[in-house]
Amino acid sequence: MPEITGKERVLAAFQREYADRVPVMIAAAMNCAHLLGYTLEDYLLDDCIAMEATAKALEVFPSDLVRVPGDPLLPMTAQARYRKKHGSDARMEPPLKDKARIEHLSFQDPRKSSSYRPYIDLCRQSAEAFPDKAAVALFPGPWSGAVNFRGVENVLLDTVDDPEFVHRLMRISTDLAIDRGMALAETGVLMVVCGDPSASCSLISPKIYREFIQPYHHELMGALKGENGGKVLCGLHICGYIDPIMEEVLDTGPDFIEIDGPSSLKKIVEASKKRVVIRGNLSVELFLHGTREDIDQAVRSCIETAAAGSAYILSHGCALPPDATLDSIRYYMEAAFKYGIYGSSF
Repeated sequence: MPEITGKERVLAAFQREYADRVPVMIAAAMNCAHLLGYTLEDYLLDDCIAMEATAKALEVFPSDLVRVPGDPLLPMTAQARYRKKHGSDARMEPPLKDKARIEHLSFQDPRKSSSYRPYIDLCRQSAEAFPDKAAVALFPGPWSGAVNFRGVENVLLDTVDDPEFVHRLMRISTDLAIDRGMALAETGVLMVVCGDPSASCSLISPKIYREFIQPYHHELMGALKGENGGKVLCGLHICGYIDPIMEEVLDTGPDFIEIDGPSSLKKIVEASKKRVVIRGNLSVELFLHGTREDIDQAVRSCIETAAAGSAYILSHGCALPPDATLDSIRYYMEAAFKYGIYGSSF
């Protein structure tokens, strides 16, 4: 009998079916680069090295999903590339520090953009290089766009001082997010994720989410799902604490939600009633400071909380820190395979 592939395990979760075990994700390419003799900077600045490190990570830690390298949401990647181009002391200023410049804000088709096209190419390469894995691509969401264009402090003040400007900015950044998501959906990846790291209640109020973000998340999910006809699975990732806005996030209509460590896995499982697939949510702190026993217990707790009824992917809640230990990742994988066998723990 042929072995079940990682991609098949993930698809079974979306079909609310049981494969052999809970699908498991670990995005450890950045952490495995040194096994090939590369530095973190090598990984961040060279796409070929990033692909090589991704292959090595999958060899050492056989994740069912593969995160496309060159993450466009990872600040250190953007900063490293910016400093390489402009000098080691350069600091990126938000383009709309002066909000009057919104009149001149324009964007290329992401398929033609020199800054975004390389990531699109990496998506195609990843889908082709790892056909037995569920390839996952990320793109910045509407709120991330607004924050990047205006600066986080400025845009938060704008929600009080100039809400019309915020909605205008969100309109622009939503259109850009839709274009980027569509471009990624054409590359052969299985899953695309709208990443809005700063749209949680770790930074903003529920009122700001409901008024300035949720309508645009809803529009974005509808546009992506309507355009690709179910060929690509569309998800939402919000870093931090989303318990107070969990219902609103679910109502945006994603196929799946990536939930971070500070949020309640139990609460989102109960609230979602398996309407969406949940991915998460081990705290990334465990990969820095957790003991083998800590990680074992956290994995077991996640599986016992969320795996019944399928529609669940075990994962760390957010991106692994660059200095996460390989031992901690190994403990995580061992626990995932020990407790994830369907019928053994739940």
